[in-house]
Amino acid sequence: MSSEVAEHLTDTSAAPAPGPELTGFPRLPADRPARVVIVGAGGMGSWWAREVVASEVAELVGVADLVDGAPQRVIEQSGADPSTVRAGTDGVDLAVELGADLLINPTVPVAHHPVTVKALHAGIPVLGEKPVTETLSEAISLMAHAELTGVPFMVSQSRRFFRQVRQLRSFVAAHGPTVMTSAFFSLFVEHDGYRRTQQHPMLRDMGIHAFDAARYITGADPVAVTARGTRPDWSVYSHDATVSATFEMSDDSLFAYHGTWNARGLSTGWNSEWRIAAQHGSATWDGTGAPVLGTDDEATTAQLQAQVDAETAPEPDQIAASLVECVSALREGRTPLCEVHENLLSFAMVEAAVASVERGQRVEIDELLEQARLEAIAAEPDADARERMQSWTSVREAALTGR
Repeated sequence: MSSEVAEHLTDTSAAPAPGPELTGFPRLPADRPARVVIVGAGGMGSWWAREVVASEVAELVGVADLVDGAPQRVIEQSGADPSTVRAGTDGVDLAVELGADLLINPTVPVAHHPVTVKALHAGIPVLGEKPVTETLSEAISLMAHAELTGVPFMVSQSRRFFRQVRQLRSFVAAHGPTVMTSAFFSLFVEHDGYRRTQQHPMLRDMGIHAFDAARYITGADPVAVTARGTRPDWSVYSHDATVSATFEMSDDSLFAYHGTWNARGLSTGWNSEWRIAAQHGSATWDGTGAPVLGTDDEATTAQLQAQVDAETAPEPDQIAASLVECVSALREGRTPLCEVHENLLSFAMVEAAVASVERGQRVEIDELLEQARLEAIAAEPDADARERMQSWTSVREAALTGR
């Protein structure tokens, strides 16, 4: 990986990094790949295994799953030499046994909290899949356990690592603040499996990508949301796979999200179509090509567009870039991008939008966060974690400062 790509992956100029720049966790040696155990041998586990094996910064040493034979299937399709990778049923126990440097956790959401807590207290850094966990109260609990242990916990928000998202963030940093940002997602998909019966599948499966990207691009955080959902007669989903949500942001701008799995034709693709309106310029992105930038000066616009169009060198994106970012942070002893504190407000956007749909009214983010803190404290069996959550002035402040 070139130094230019590394700089791109770790640039945080458009938004403050959460917590201290450097962690107290021992640095991963830079002279060898990170030893990785994957827990969860489903579709995402298979994808992660292939990326780890293909990566220059990591090596696969173990795969764990409760389903008999599932780890072996993931190992066989990963491209690794099966004789060099161990299979097991408990990912944390396997990671400890093998001396792993990193646990990647693409289990089902209900397992995110127990697996991550066990790993953090075993001293093993975690790279988790979105959503951070199943409920907002569990996410707040994980934030407390990360503080208690001092062990890094990053959530893979893969949209942040698209070149175009980084370009939009740089444009906003130079031409903002924004007044309105919108993301429109339309893709006719009839998923099989749990999404068919999941409550609010569009918000919980797809909304998180756009919500996190919007925070990253604009450098603003959510304050409140008004959302509505609908289920057309032809939908195969039991709940609303079509939603509209408008967020009030911390810089007084608005972020509007519209998403559907129910409409045929003129697909946006998986990354949504974006439009960003800012004080000194505007931008659009079709979700695949280069962003289109505009200011009120033709020469400036031409120069900016030329710079964006000239960026064509290959670089990691999606989960491959998440892996690079996580390992790089462990080597450098710094807080990784998408660390659990930074991720919390993106997840809160999802749960606040869900609450707004269910209540049929505007929902304030801080109100939801504080109610979830009370629920987290009541459910938390660890006395130190309870005390940590009780010590915070507010959940938002804890998320933004890392303490």
